[in-house]
Amino acid sequence: MTHSFRAAVTALRLDPGQLPIRDRAVLRILNRARLANAEQLCILVYHSRRYTQIRLRRLWDLGYLERSGLPPRAGIGGSPYVYRLAPAAIARIGYAPRPWRGPGYIAHTLDAVEAVCALVRSTDPDTQPTVMRWLPESIVVDVLPAGPAADAVVIIAADNGPATVCLEIDEGNQHLAPISDKLRAYRDALDGRPGWHVLFVVPTADRAAWLRRAARGVRDGSAWVTTLDELRGRGLGARLAGVPGPSAIPMVLGGLAAGPSPLAGPAVGSRRWLEVLGSGGAEADG
Repeated sequence: MTHSFRAAVTALRLDPGQLPIRDRAVLRILNRARLANAEQLCILVYHSRRYTQIRLRRLWDLGYLERSGLPPRAGIGGSPYVYRLAPAAIARIGYAPRPWRGPGYIAHTLDAVEAVCALVRSTDPDTQPTVMRWLPESIVVDVLPAGPAADAVVIIAADNGPATVCLEIDEGNQHLAPISDKLRAYRDALDGRPGWHVLFVVPTADRAAWLRRAARGVRDGSAWVTTLDELRGRGLGARLAGVPGPSAIPMVLGGLAAGPSPLAGPAVGSRRWLEVLGSGGAEADG
């Protein structure tokens, strides 16, 4: 995977106030999530693959975005791009610059965004909300200051109300010690928080089985594991396994225990959510 990001120009060619509100929402999303590809921004913002390509090319031409090529994927013509904010856009809009964390961070970040997109695209967010709030890694410390830094926190519309889920994106390369430490940290941080859970999203069923075996020394009733493909295919119906395992209780994502959720706002991907992001507002005020 290449990690050579390039902008078309070094200075912005248009004032941000002249951009359509969905384009401004894209800039806000990329400031929070750091990276996204065209397919993900299509799901979250534009809802048309062709229109997504047009708008992202426009934002790149205007100097707002940098892009880097990715290897071709099955079923997608050409070579897709991954996008991030250009330095000129960060400075002009007043976002705080963050140090680049290296090429290994790209796949992990894209998978974190993909897990959220998998839930958003499972229903129409304007009529049947699935994700009521999405806090990427850059801002999760605000909601779990004493706990581990999740890759994202999402509030989902579970069967019995809002459930708060800390997403841990596992690339299959961590060993026993860090997994056990992370589970213990979540056990302590989520204790006394009804409706809070941690969900490990892994690449394969074999990795899920290994994680459940490796975690047997850590007792926890709020930790779960599933695969990214399961989220893509089933949304809130994605099948979960308890961590550690085995568990005799079958569970789906939408069946997780709910609890009070002051963080809920307009559904992620909805028109109202995009209007709030694009206007610089806060979801809690939306």
